[in-house]
Amino acid sequence: MDLFGIFLIAGAVIFLGFVGETIFRKTNIPDVIWLIVFGILIGSVWKLVSPEHFGYAAPVFTTFALIFILFEGALNINLKTLFNEMFHGTLLTLINFILSVLAVTGVAWVMGFRLIYGVLLGIVLAGTSSAVVIPIVKNIEAKKGTVLMLTIESAISDVLCIVGAITLIKIIKLSSFDLSSVLNNVAGAFAIAIVIGAICGLFWTLLLQRIVSKHTRSYMLTIAFLLILYGVVEYIKSSGAIAALSFGLVLGNSKKIFESLNRSAENPVPTSAKFFYSEISFFVKSFFFVYLGILLDFTDVALLLWSAAITLLLFIIRPLAVYITVRKRYDQKERSIMSALVPKGLAAVVLAELPKQYGIKGLDSFSTIALMVVFFSILLSTVLVFLTEKDYFRGFGSMFYRIFRWVDRVEPEAPEKRMRKTKTRATKIKSSEEAVKSESGGYERNTQSKM
Repeated sequence: MDLFGIFLIAGAVIFLGFVGETIFRKTNIPDVIWLIVFGILIGSVWKLVSPEHFGYAAPVFTTFALIFILFEGALNINLKTLFNEMFHGTLLTLINFILSVLAVTGVAWVMGFRLIYGVLLGIVLAGTSSAVVIPIVKNIEAKKGTVLMLTIESAISDVLCIVGAITLIKIIKLSSFDLSSVLNNVAGAFAIAIVIGAICGLFWTLLLQRIVSKHTRSYMLTIAFLLILYGVVEYIKSSGAIAALSFGLVLGNSKKIFESLNRSAENPVPTSAKFFYSEISFFVKSFFFVYLGILLDFTDVALLLWSAAITLLLFIIRPLAVYITVRKRYDQKERSIMSALVPKGLAAVVLAELPKQYGIKGLDSFSTIALMVVFFSILLSTVLVFLTEKDYFRGFGSMFYRIFRWVDRVEPEAPEKRMRKTKTRATKIKSSEEAVKSESGGYERNTQSKM
């Protein structure tokens, strides 16, 4: 493609992203849909752009999109609320991960995949995408607990998918399995990344106290430090994405952290900085979803149908994970949002190419299926969230629980409805007491008059 064509498409993507966000705010129709459709049009339909045009720039850009969206989302998270939701967010991640692997493995086995290849496909598709989840939950009416749980899940599940997929590929290549090594890899990836990210967040906060009032480019310095942090953590074989999330959490809550230590500190991330970072997040998010649309290939109808079946199955089993985790803590609408947000994303796209890179034969359709599931899951998530917001959809959970009565015999009421019932009951009791007193008073007056 000529240089002027690249600039034309780039400008069109930015305009489309802006228009899509405007429509999102007014109608709750997610902008993700328009961006992916635009990518499909300029890719497989009009043949203006192909994945080969991006070369080495593609993995660089998609990785930057992942870490920056995680960082920008973490800046707005309250650390205290995060700790309150950490257990349930981790529990939701683990349960959904296990159920997803089992479901996809079953479908892959029916398709003719070897069992271990089916497990690999399940691991690749078991996570949720931060690049999709965080922008959506920021623009819908949801409780802070719901937003935090889904953010935690999207960050943790990426690490589980990456560590699990790489470990399983090594098992396939070496025909050996060491459970203790796998557990150590997972625990190490989390612990080291969280600690390094938190320490760097505190260090950078102290440094910003000296820089922020003297230099106007301190916002860009923070981005530079974020990139260095990611590179160092990945170099030591830990999770750069989790480190970026931890860094953003500490940086966004640093003022409260220092106040709890009886130390005064200026806010290192003022409102202007958050606006600046949100603009960059908008930019990378727009191009990420257009690139995803370019990658899609719909020529094989059989794989298209199998991918749609896998996607639908992942959404059908999702309410069970939500039910086990949060049934007694949230109302129907919040649970419906959690059940609707099961989008796959960057991790699945990258991991789908690993079998080819490692020279594993017999998996020609592996990446095609993964990409289609990513597309269908994002499309279905955005549509279901829109319908849930408009109160047209109560979640797959309502159908799921009606079929399996032993799972959910009594549907919990929303807190507002429960409060109204309590007030009504209290009013009735009070009215009954007044009626009894009135009758007893009248009876006493009649008795006295007769005497």
